[in-house]
Order: sequence, then structure tokens, then C-alpha cells
Amino acid sequence: MSKFLKLLIVVVLFGLGSQLLAQDVYDTPEEVDREISKQEQREKRSDFIQQKLAQQKMADFRKWEAAHKRAHMRMKHEIKKPNRKHKILSYVVVGGISFWVGYETAKPHRKKDKFDKRWDYKGDKK
Repeated sequence: MSKFLKLLIVVVLFGLGSQLLAQDVYDTPEEVDREISKQEQREKRSDFIQQKLAQQKMADFRKWEAAHKRAHMRMKHEIKKPNRKHKILSYVVVGGISFWVGYETAKPHRKKDKFDKRWDYKGDKK
């Protein structure tokens, strides 16, 4: 016998042997069908539950996103009024700087008195 025929016989025997050993002799076809249908039902149920959970999460996210957008729109359209403390503080600062600038510019034109209160500033007149 040639090597090819021996190899062919071995391949055919392995092919048939694997088919015979792979069969489940103990289960009847009805039991197998029942088990398969139960498994498919379980998978469908779990898929359905996962779909519902995903839909719920998306609905919650859309609700949050809409509220977030409304809040930003409200903040965008609100005109912020400066509060009273800020106004008073800015008036004090601007007044203080104005007084100081006026005081410094008038220093050279001051008369030397004992009280140092009289001024000799004539402005732009010559």
C-alpha cells in the first residue's frame, strides 16, 4: 500500500470518528429543542432588559442636558447689576485718586503760610 492510501484511510477514520463521538446520544431532539428555546428566551429577556435600561439612561441624560442648556441660556440673558458695595467702593477709589492727583498738581503753586491752607493757583490765566 502506498503512503497516500494509508493517509487517506487515517483521514477518513478520523473524520467519521469525530462525527460519531460528537453526537449526543442521551438527549432526544425534543429535549434539545426545548433547551435551545429556553436559552433563546433567556437571551431575549436579558436583551430586552438591557434595552430598557439603556433607554432610561438616555432619557435621564436628555432631561439633564435640557436643564443644563436652560440654565446656561438663563445665565446668558441675565443682566448682572453691580451691587451696592461695589458701586460705593468704586466711587471711593475714584474720588480718592482724583483728590490725590489734584493735590499733587497743585503742590508747587501753594503759598507757604503758617497753616499752609491758602493757594496761589491762577490756572491758565497769565
